Amino acid sequence: MTAFSQHFKMSQQHYRTLSRLSVVVASGVVVLLCNRIVGLFDSPHTWAGMSPNGQSHTARGLKWIGEDPLLKPHNLRDDSNVECRDFHTMPNVTDICKFVNATDDCQIGEGFIDYTVFVYCTLGNLVPLALVILFMWWLFLFICLAVTADDFFCPSLTVISKTLRLSHNVAGVTFLAFGNGAPDIFSAIAAIGSAKNGDAGMAVGALFGAGVFVTTVVAGVIAVVCPFDAMQRPFLRDVIFYLAAAFWTFYILWKKTITKFEALGFIGLYVFYVLVVVIGRYIYQRERQRPEEQTIIVAPPSEKSSALERSPLLEHAQVENYTLPKKSSSEGEDNSTFMEFLEAVNPIDIENWPDKRFYSKGYEIFKCPILLLLKLTIPVVDYDCGDDNHNWNRHLNSLHCLTGPVFGVLATKVGFMKLGGVFPMWGLVMVVGAVLSLTVFCVTGNDNKPRFHAVFAYLGFVVAVVWIYSVANEIVNILQTFGIVFNISNAILGLTFLAWGNSVGDLIADFAMARQGYPRMGISACFGGPLFNMLLGIGIPFTIGTFKRGGNYELRLTLVELILAGFLCLSLVSSLIIVPLSKFRMSRPYGIFLFILYGVFIVVAMLAETNVIHANV
Repeated sequence: MTAFSQHFKMSQQHYRTLSRLSVVVASGVVVLLCNRIVGLFDSPHTWAGMSPNGQSHTARGLKWIGEDPLLKPHNLRDDSNVECRDFHTMPNVTDICKFVNATDDCQIGEGFIDYTVFVYCTLGNLVPLALVILFMWWLFLFICLAVTADDFFCPSLTVISKTLRLSHNVAGVTFLAFGNGAPDIFSAIAAIGSAKNGDAGMAVGALFGAGVFVTTVVAGVIAVVCPFDAMQRPFLRDVIFYLAAAFWTFYILWKKTITKFEALGFIGLYVFYVLVVVIGRYIYQRERQRPEEQTIIVAPPSEKSSALERSPLLEHAQVENYTLPKKSSSEGEDNSTFMEFLEAVNPIDIENWPDKRFYSKGYEIFKCPILLLLKLTIPVVDYDCGDDNHNWNRHLNSLHCLTGPVFGVLATKVGFMKLGGVFPMWGLVMVVGAVLSLTVFCVTGNDNKPRFHAVFAYLGFVVAVVWIYSVANEIVNILQTFGIVFNISNAILGLTFLAWGNSVGDLIADFAMARQGYPRMGISACFGGPLFNMLLGIGIPFTIGTFKRGGNYELRLTLVELILAGFLCLSLVSSLIIVPLSKFRMSRPYGIFLFILYGVFIVVAMLAETNVIHANV
């Protein structure tokens, strides 16, 4: 690991997730204040149900006033046009809790907690308190998503790429890129999996919103902070591929349906992009290779910056490899193997605790519960920890053979299935896991890692994927509940809460790289990362959805989603025109232009959401 990598890793280890936390809080306040200003809270059903008044009809315990056929209870389960947020425009609804229980659109498709029922039924008239609790839980889950991806998922991908002996090019555009884009991709899978009546607005809003944010705000920050000359070939390649993916997605949205072959086409385009990167890199290196240049020279940072611009843009997406706490160098007789186990699962960084600021200590305490669960269920194999044992802990890794599989089957709900209608699946997995755990414990030692230690990286990869997907489902369900309570569309929630939360890490990381004198590395992630997220964030979930629905997935199109797609294409086209005309100079005026473009985008999207701008689509 280079000195720059070590310095950058240490500077980003805590602040990346803290920045995500602060941004999602700020974005929540901004969106809700905007909602308040434009009067979206005027609905009499926002905070509590109205008192019964007038003529009523009772079915499933639901009270109604009037004779509107659409509002009759027996139609709620059958009529797919009735949405959960429709009670804002239905003054005849007198009991929101019963409306929620009787409306099909209010039921969750994935996840474990029905947050809409929690808000309107569990706490009764204490809706504001329920929203505060929900907001804190959402922040906690967002931290869980970031910590799981950064501290557990990415190290597993690094080990897998090394054990499979993948080249840096292939690893950069596959496993490492997947590690960076995991929150975005799994959030898209969760959003589309829980979409009702073809409303994939949250997934589209998150992918397009993050794309607009990264290609304007993040790229603009780099251009303003550290103007530089971009490398022509990689820049043009990634912008053109991203533009093609954006136009293709726009076409899918416009025709309001996607087939399984079109969904698979996104994955195929990603495979084609990987081939272009790998083959292009191979041809380029062959052309510039000379017989006399056989000596490997380690370039200083200034020369590395020039060399990095010729690499695939996704190759240098930042991946942080965090390690579990290591045992202290001062070992005594009291430092038994059991104490080593306790140190390994300790969620508090005791060694650096005295030097932490108060907000860092608060953050450490806040994430303690989830970090403890993650350490107990996900094994971490770390080749960059400076220890020959690569983070091996006999007791903890043996326990992982039991806890990892059991958590996996329970989180995916497979464990609740019964074999022969009698024996639960989780029981079988627990028995097999216990036997495997005992075997690993008996055949391994405390001091030296076993030969099969790398296998734990594959187990960690699978369990981390289950964690990320499960947490992403809960985050999406909470955002949908916020949308129901405040009458905000899924597209707006996607382009604000979800997009900003997932993209702020890119902003912090790329800004730090630019300040360290590596602006080309930072700008590479501005186009390569979102391209990867869009191709797989659209391809994977819609492929699953189309196969589940028999070949086609019907979509609902809104004006906000058209604005999202239009501004992303505008951002990419403007960069494709301005940068070559500027002789590939990323200048401060160009960065300021990108800031203005994003500001206009947010204003137009909010005006469309509040029906100030409206159109039939």
